[in-house]
Amino acid sequence: MTTILYCFFFGELKIGNLENTRNRTLHGVLRVQSCFRGYQARRHASERIRGVLALQSFIRAENARQSYSSLLRKHRAATLVQKNLRGWHARRYFIKIRKASVVIQSGIRGCLVRRCAGNVDLLNVLREFESKKEAEGDQILIKASFLAELQRRILRAEATVREKDEENEMLHQRLQQYENRWLEYEQKMKAMEEMWQKQMRSLQSSLSVAKKSLALDETPRMSDSSVEQSWESNGNHVGGGSSQQLAAAPRITGREMNASMSVIGRLAEELEQRSQVFADDAKFLVEVKSGQADASLNPDVELRRLKQNFDSWKKDFGSRIRETKVILNKLASGGGGGGGNESSPNSAKRKWWGRLNTSKFS
Repeated sequence: MTTILYCFFFGELKIGNLENTRNRTLHGVLRVQSCFRGYQARRHASERIRGVLALQSFIRAENARQSYSSLLRKHRAATLVQKNLRGWHARRYFIKIRKASVVIQSGIRGCLVRRCAGNVDLLNVLREFESKKEAEGDQILIKASFLAELQRRILRAEATVREKDEENEMLHQRLQQYENRWLEYEQKMKAMEEMWQKQMRSLQSSLSVAKKSLALDETPRMSDSSVEQSWESNGNHVGGGSSQQLAAAPRITGREMNASMSVIGRLAEELEQRSQVFADDAKFLVEVKSGQADASLNPDVELRRLKQNFDSWKKDFGSRIRETKVILNKLASGGGGGGGNESSPNSAKRKWWGRLNTSKFS
């Protein structure tokens, strides 16, 4: 009995093991089948995706080609429209310019015809007469007096035309002469202005030199007066009477220096005023000559008169400057000898400075 039970128990164990093996095998087969089917599904899906992408690329390329062709057609159409529009504008502008030029030409020709109306009428009558004569031949007889009158009128018209041409030529020559004279006048005016400017600069330089020399003259004399006053206070060389004379000398020299400075200042002011007046007059004459200003004057005569006035004023002013130089030289020499027969270094310095000033003014 135990043996039977033992066999039965071991038989059931074997059957369970076989069932487990069968179940495992079935599960493995199912896994393999599921993996293979998944692989097939993925492969079919990737093939479909590639096909869809290729189809989409073809469709998109076709759409792009169609849109590009439409844009190209539109661009060509716009270029053609712009070309036609620009050509229309150019033709319209050309027609407008041509009409305006025709109107201007017709106006000028009408003016010329109206000027020579008598001559044109004579020529028209003669042409009509010749045309009628050629058309009718010798059938119509014309009076000789009428022909002679026409010929005389034609000769008079030709003579008037020749006179007008000669007058035009003479006027052209006169205009050329006026232009040449105007150029010469401008050159003369420029030369006169340059000469006046040079002379004014020379006069101004001489006045500035005179002012500088007077300034240099005043400073050493004031220093000499201070030295003499110091000697007087110390009581080293001279007494009471001589010290009073030396103290009075610088005061007299200061008044003389002030007078000379005022004279030079007046000369400088006069130089500036006269130079401004001459410049304004020359500018006015140039404006009158060029027609910018209206005045009943002869520019050539006024220019000669202005030159004479300038020369006379220049001579007068030069003589006054020379007189002023002489006075300044006298003042300088008088300042050197005001102390009598002095043998001090101060008197030697004054004499040397007086020689320096005279060399500057000469």
